[in-house]
Amino acid sequence: MSEVEQRIGAGNGAETKALWPEPEVAKTEPTPWAWLGLLMALAAVLRGIALNQQLWFDEITTLLDFVRTPMAQILTTYTSQNQHMLYSVLARVAVVTFGDAAWTLRLPAAVFGMLSVPALYFCARLLTTRREALLGCALLTVSYHHVWFSQNARGYTGLAFFTLVATYFFIRGAQGEGAGLKAAPTEARGQGRAMWVWYAVALALGMYVHLTMGFIAVGHGLVYLWLLAARKRELGCWPQNAWMPLLGFVLAGVITAALYAPVMGDMIQRTVGAEAKATPLGEGVKSEWKSPLWLLLETARGLGAGSAAIGIAAMAVGGLIVLAGLWSFFRQSPYAVGLMVFPGVVTAAAMLALSRNLWPRFFFFAIGFGLMLIVRGATEWCGLAGRVTKRDAATSLKWSTAVVALMIVASCYQLRAAYLYPKQDYLGAMQYVDAEKKPGDAVALVGLTVIPYRDYYRRDWPQVENVAQLAALRGPGHATWVLYTIPIYVQSRYPELWNILQSECTTVKIFRGTMGGGEVYVCRAEP
Repeated sequence: MSEVEQRIGAGNGAETKALWPEPEVAKTEPTPWAWLGLLMALAAVLRGIALNQQLWFDEITTLLDFVRTPMAQILTTYTSQNQHMLYSVLARVAVVTFGDAAWTLRLPAAVFGMLSVPALYFCARLLTTRREALLGCALLTVSYHHVWFSQNARGYTGLAFFTLVATYFFIRGAQGEGAGLKAAPTEARGQGRAMWVWYAVALALGMYVHLTMGFIAVGHGLVYLWLLAARKRELGCWPQNAWMPLLGFVLAGVITAALYAPVMGDMIQRTVGAEAKATPLGEGVKSEWKSPLWLLLETARGLGAGSAAIGIAAMAVGGLIVLAGLWSFFRQSPYAVGLMVFPGVVTAAAMLALSRNLWPRFFFFAIGFGLMLIVRGATEWCGLAGRVTKRDAATSLKWSTAVVALMIVASCYQLRAAYLYPKQDYLGAMQYVDAEKKPGDAVALVGLTVIPYRDYYRRDWPQVENVAQLAALRGPGHATWVLYTIPIYVQSRYPELWNILQSECTTVKIFRGTMGGGEVYVCRAEP
């Protein structure tokens, strides 16, 4: 009998008539607050290191367009999809309280990142053992990608946090009225409703962070319909709490509508309306960003902290581990797998249907589930190896813990990149040009370098958008320096200018960053 099967067997033994088919198991082990406190403290330290590094493009536009404006304007402004409403509100509070700096702008992301550790534990604890839940939290604590997003002034760690919280309350609510609580029937019904009220609050706050939380809600809705149909067939009647989830979904919709009411018209226009693609990174991009293959390659590059080869190898090994974890969880509870997988599938389907860019960050919300699958998969593979070599189950568990420990060590090594390089090195490129250009030399900005240099760093360098504008800056007796970033954007948005940059300009230096494809290029055209 596996460790997980033993845990399930420790339940009350009675067949539940609740929406969630597995009965609430007895948790004889106390919550390991000391371990969780230690992991949260370590998470805070790792996310605090280099938190004040220079900002990248999306962070700069967030600061300029929203966070530096009055609170009333933040609450009533939705000029682009770059507006993550709740994040802008929290960042404004942090900037006003502690001063205008990169670390204060990123503080809400770091706090959400730290809080994701206990959120993952309590969510995982509903489905697996304390050992696996703690190992998943340890992996999350030192995860390069989670640290990266925790130092990114955007709403993605908030989205991941509320995904875990909402999933926790979904399972608790589906387990029945007063699940896991010793209460009188009347009190139990109130506690059951409370689970769905808290679910609605978590879902609505997640929506207020980022609208892709709606895909998580759709995924949960699909699991609910699956549960409803399956349990009706199994029990021969509706489960005791069959319709209670509707309270959560409807209330979440009401709260979300109330939060977005001041900007509802603009939000609709900029998400599904005529202006849906009118975002700084959405205009003129090439089709690569909409390709699932590009998504896989970019994910591999991210897993390798910049190295696609390392990332592909990690994806191959990790894929086998995740598949084993999926199979194990599916045998335990297919509905749990649905909660982990359906939101990601819905997100991908929606992005493809709407012809939107498939950026890996749109799937970051599932990082907690991914780590749960990795820990379970490692346990399954080590268990299989133990059965082949005729080792006892306890020894196999020790081996699986050792394997996850090696993953933790590897993640710690990978973390170096997050501290060694900024996300985009606009400052380094600017300082280089200042040091190298001669009196009379011209400096030009292309594409996504314009806002950072002109509006944030306050340089009066001109913008060029076509060959004629660049030619007007060039002349005898002086060189012309050109700064640009994200080559795929420049190539697709300004194809003729791109050809001149490649044929008549020399790339003299490339400033590396951890944002995929976000290197800042400095090139020079001679007289």
